Parts: sequence; C-alpha cells; structure tokens
Amino acid sequence: MLYHEGWGVGAIKHSLVYSGGQSRGHARTFAPASQLGFRGFSPYALPSVIEVAEGIPFIELTDWSHEKLYALKGQIVAAGVKSVAGIDMPVYEKRRFQMGATGRELFDRLFPSDEQTYREEFLRQYTSA
Repeated sequence: MLYHEGWGVGAIKHSLVYSGGQSRGHARTFAPASQLGFRGFSPYALPSVIEVAEGIPFIELTDWSHEKLYALKGQIVAAGVKSVAGIDMPVYEKRRFQMGATGRELFDRLFPSDEQTYREEFLRQYTSA
C-alpha cells in the first residue's frame, strides 16, 4: 500500500523516471544481493499485493490531499503494527529524508523548501548540454 498511492505527477504515478520507494528498494537490493549470490525478493512486488494496493480508493479517502494521504499511511502502518506486534507505534509528520542531517538553520539554507525546485534540478541533469 505504501508504494501504490494512485496519483502523482500528470498521468504517471510519481515520475516519468522513478516509480517511488519500491523501485529504489529493488535497485538498492539488486547489486549487493547479486554480488553475494542472492536474489532479492519483495512481497510488495507480488501481483496479488499490487492488485489489492491498486484497489484502495485513495482519492475518495483523501480528497487529493497529500497531507491526508501521508496521515492515512501513518494510521494504517500504526494499526498494522498494533495488530501484529501489540505495540502502539508513534506516527510522526512526513519529513524529507535529509531532515536530521544538520540543524534547522543550516538545513533551511542548504535545502529548498519548494518541491518544484528539486524536480527542476532533476530535469536539468538530463536537458543541459
């Protein structure tokens, strides 16, 4: 479910190049596993799991709000952890992966707050001569 939100940039879920967390997970697993003679496996890549995730009515549940989507993910994961492990897992606000790498002041100077800035920089990597 966490990898199959169901909306994103234009008609593509997340990006024209990357599909989000799941593809990163596969990419990070492949080389080390292959080097050591293993084959990576993710239960999230099973067609039956993807079918269930694709059927979740995210738009109806969140009304296209990314904030509601992130909150929903936290609620679902916390409920699953509670159900399986009996632990009340705290749910924190979504933050960029860079958060925590430095203090707030330096972070604000180093990392743009606007998501579009990151997208434009990414596209520049492929469009500049």
